Amino acid sequence: MIRLRGSAGLVAGALLLCASADAQLSSEQTTALCTACHRDKFETTVRNPHDLLASVEWRNRTGNSPACLNCHGDVAEHIGAGGGLGNVFAFRDESASAQNDRCLTCHSDTHPDFNNSAHSLAGLTCASCHSQHSSDESAAALLRHPVQATGLAGITGSSALCVDCHAETASDFAFNERHRLIEGILECTSCHDPHSRASRSLLGGFRQQQCASCHNDKGGPFVFEHAASRVEGCTACHSPHGSPNRHILTHQRVAELCYTCHAEVPQFHSGFSPVGSPRFDLDTQCTNCHLTIHGSNLDPFFLR
Repeated sequence: MIRLRGSAGLVAGALLLCASADAQLSSEQTTALCTACHRDKFETTVRNPHDLLASVEWRNRTGNSPACLNCHGDVAEHIGAGGGLGNVFAFRDESASAQNDRCLTCHSDTHPDFNNSAHSLAGLTCASCHSQHSSDESAAALLRHPVQATGLAGITGSSALCVDCHAETASDFAFNERHRLIEGILECTSCHDPHSRASRSLLGGFRQQQCASCHNDKGGPFVFEHAASRVEGCTACHSPHGSPNRHILTHQRVAELCYTCHAEVPQFHSGFSPVGSPRFDLDTQCTNCHLTIHGSNLDPFFLR
């Protein structure tokens, strides 16, 4: 049984008597009852994007009033039972898939692939990242999770929420060579779509094309393509989040990286004497000659 106090309790009590007598409650009466017990939810939703559900336009569109009916469904049995669950869709008691499907009744247009996303397949719900009743005025109504890790405390916004689960990946941003997430120049969502269909790298498009949205001079198309970038993407050579190596390369020495694919090189790279020192070794800067390493329109060996 719900305990009601003050004038709100008197109003709610009278309405409950009506409800128990199978009388049809008006939307105003239903709102008064919902508010009497769940005032904190109403107060936070006023500053939340879901406040849209209380608008006249939305009410005329759906016929649902008060706004809570849009998400929690029929509350008549809940009210008639004096607070028993009844037919109310109380998210916390539902499966993850049922919760997400309820959210997608409104948000399927913007997130059509969410049920096939890595987050959904891992059993997360929309409420794992978003708060339906948050007082957050931002469009996404994200949960607030400040980053406490040393060296990463500058990460804010939606990226701070990502760090909660992806701490190992986030630690890469502490390297001296990194994408500028800590400085706020980028966010995780600049490259990753958390609602998209699961893929190898969870990027918004082809791996190299996602990178090329910022590094457009490296994306091509080129007459002579660097095969690694077209087959494996930029991550064939670069650690996308951060690295102790210059240019966030996967290896410190450029030649060492190049030799991981190009083990066989022309004879003059090794020298013409079988007993002499090689002309080029792991300390060689291959890009001194192969200048256009991401692709070229002039030379198949990327010499210019």
